[in-house]
Amino acid sequence: MKMKYQFVSIMFCFLAVHVLCGTCAEVAIQAEQAKIKTVGAGTNGVWNLWSNGELGDFVRFEKAGGCKVRALCYGSPAANAWPEMALIIDGELHKSVTVDSGKAREYEFEFHADARDCRITLCFLNDAMVDKEDRNLFIKRLSIIPEAEGMNPSLSTGVKWTEGWNVTQAEHESETLKQAAGSIEKNRKRDAAIRVLDKDNRPVKGAGVSVELVRHDFLFGCNIYCFDRYKTGRENEQYKDRFRELFNYATIGFYWRAYEQTRGKPGYAYTDKVVAWCEDNHIRMKGHPLLWSCEHGIPSWSQKLPAADLQKQRVGDIIKRYSGKITFWEVVNEPSHCPGLKIDEPYRWAREADPKANLIVNDYCILADGCPLFFELLREAVSNNVPFDGIGIQAHEPRTMRFPLDKVWKVLDRYSTLGKQLNITEFTPASSGDEITGSRVGGRWDEAEQADYAVKFYTVCFAHPAVAAITWWDLCDAGSWLKGGGLLRSDLSPKPAYLELKKLIGSQWTTRVAGTTDKDGNFSFRGFCGEYVARIKKDGNVVEQHFYVARQGTNSVSMTFRP
Repeated sequence: MKMKYQFVSIMFCFLAVHVLCGTCAEVAIQAEQAKIKTVGAGTNGVWNLWSNGELGDFVRFEKAGGCKVRALCYGSPAANAWPEMALIIDGELHKSVTVDSGKAREYEFEFHADARDCRITLCFLNDAMVDKEDRNLFIKRLSIIPEAEGMNPSLSTGVKWTEGWNVTQAEHESETLKQAAGSIEKNRKRDAAIRVLDKDNRPVKGAGVSVELVRHDFLFGCNIYCFDRYKTGRENEQYKDRFRELFNYATIGFYWRAYEQTRGKPGYAYTDKVVAWCEDNHIRMKGHPLLWSCEHGIPSWSQKLPAADLQKQRVGDIIKRYSGKITFWEVVNEPSHCPGLKIDEPYRWAREADPKANLIVNDYCILADGCPLFFELLREAVSNNVPFDGIGIQAHEPRTMRFPLDKVWKVLDRYSTLGKQLNITEFTPASSGDEITGSRVGGRWDEAEQADYAVKFYTVCFAHPAVAAITWWDLCDAGSWLKGGGLLRSDLSPKPAYLELKKLIGSQWTTRVAGTTDKDGNFSFRGFCGEYVARIKKDGNVVEQHFYVARQGTNSVSMTFRP
């Protein structure tokens, strides 16, 4: 009798995921049992994707053919906008629909399946909370329905997907890193030449030349929010030392709620101190953000985002005050997820305030699903001649996702078609102990995984020709917005990620060469773009000069040797 009940139980489980549709087997995946759930929680058979993220599973097809995916789900709106849900196949977005009902109903997608393992997920694209309205996506079930006999979809379980899928993804990641190495040589280095002349403009033969990169052209940055925020002077100095040892770029906070707690009294005194320190240490700066239609962007003295005239005044006053000092600005933050604020006029105000400023539009979830709403917003902005120079790609949503490196490259490729510089604005692989999601790599985010992924991610982004900057978010665990998000522990001691990035940027991605001038007084080398110091030695005398190796133009410099 016991054997009989076991057999019936096994058959019931089988039928729960395999339903005959004519002569084709259908696979039904109950949301709470799906292997891939990057965010959210389950209740009573329903999975709530409460922020942008994915839910799905690995499905094996024995034969190629057309296929349908039906999702049984419902949503909750915010600001009169319902959730946008997309079908993602192997990390590529196929189609999106609006889930426009508060009651469960089916939404259908179609795609072509190949005879292999596929990663099939539903993705929530436009999470937002507006005036306490919370936009969410609730999924009960997704069904995989083949349209041809012999496709025989099945859930890839156990060894099938851990060995098949993971090996494939490992190969993709390895190939991406291999290509990145060649791209770094091509995109980040240039040929340069120094010609040494005497006081009569004659070539100096046989002079000793040493050349050293002292500052990268590429921006390696971090927010500097804990500047002078520690209790002791020793801690404050240690924070500054750690910052300048690794970074040449700082993000300075201008969140309206915290920055202007009393109307008409912005926190300029503190900012002035930070700006002065950055200037003294040759650290370039970005202001973030001037406008943001969420709680942190709404001053406490206002019930909602202040009127347009006050927005314009704020943008103009701050940018003009720091013109020539803070050269990069994220004027409007997260416009595709916080739709209460358009970018058109604010960026025109910013351009008017400082025509030379580099203006960046910043948003999140881009590396997770490509954020098609943000892409379309930017494409429309380009068409409407909205003045902006860079695209800000946050890299910490979903918060535990280890973005596959080949997918990162594809997303960068897609956004580069808009013709703007790309900036990785907020990168936070946190050593939190949380489970790693969205990747072939299992296990948990600890200090070792944080360091390993940081090096690989920096390598891929540094290699991409459209990327101009990478900003870590935050420097220290004490003050980090995510548990374990810092490169330093709470006692300001460096984690492995800090040490590995320091070795990568300061040793591997640097140029130090030496030699002698030829009969024509020339010395040639190939080096990373940035600021250099050259030292010329001959007959016991030394001449020193700074010069720049740029990505564009001919990099040649003349030095006059006057012992």
